[in-house]
Amino acid sequence: MSALETSELSKRYRQRWALRQATIAVPAGARAALVGPNGAGKSTLLNLVSGLLTPTTGRVEVFGRPLETAAVAFVAQDKPLYRRWSVADLLRFGAATNPRWDRAAAQSLLSGHDIGPRERVDRLSGGQRTLVALALAVGKRADLVVLDEPLAELDPLARLQVMSVVRDLEATVLLSSHILADLAEVCDHLILLGGGRVRLCGSFADLLSSHSGTDLEDLVLHYLRNPEAVR
Repeated sequence: MSALETSELSKRYRQRWALRQATIAVPAGARAALVGPNGAGKSTLLNLVSGLLTPTTGRVEVFGRPLETAAVAFVAQDKPLYRRWSVADLLRFGAATNPRWDRAAAQSLLSGHDIGPRERVDRLSGGQRTLVALALAVGKRADLVVLDEPLAELDPLARLQVMSVVRDLEATVLLSSHILADLAEVCDHLILLGGGRVRLCGSFADLLSSHSGTDLEDLVLHYLRNPEAVR
């Protein structure tokens, strides 16, 4: 069963198409890497499948049903947390706004990384803020977790911590990043965007087996450098 499926999904801003006819399928339980250059439509796609944008055309389904925002947890690239709040304040807010809230799961993630409930968000490191945002996503008990550049501006140790959490999430995950090496360690599915269109979509194993003698990075670069290439 597909955890996430889109059909002919498109988004236009006035005369500019940010995304055109994107048809993708992400299997349940997958860790899907969303890859592409700046301006390829990655953030637009993530916002559409999270319900933050309304498509111009096309549809989004999560586990075979029309998109419901309660089924999706979205962590934005800038981690828009209330900076003057404590971690405990954020967890209480999560409980008040999510009927399926799992307090124990959220607290377990934070305690496992030595982030105390009294710590203020504006005093946390970038990696710690990312982990707090992930804890809120975990507490929501969403079926699909969507992460927009979760590794941006993190040092190598923080990247390892964040990706370890992503690897252990009990949900289907869709995440975008420019760091292919980190994605290859955690993900098993690839969605490649270029020029607002889907260039590749499939499991790493299937894609690499059909392109013998290449690795993930070479495969991505080939399709970005050759816009007319057909899989």
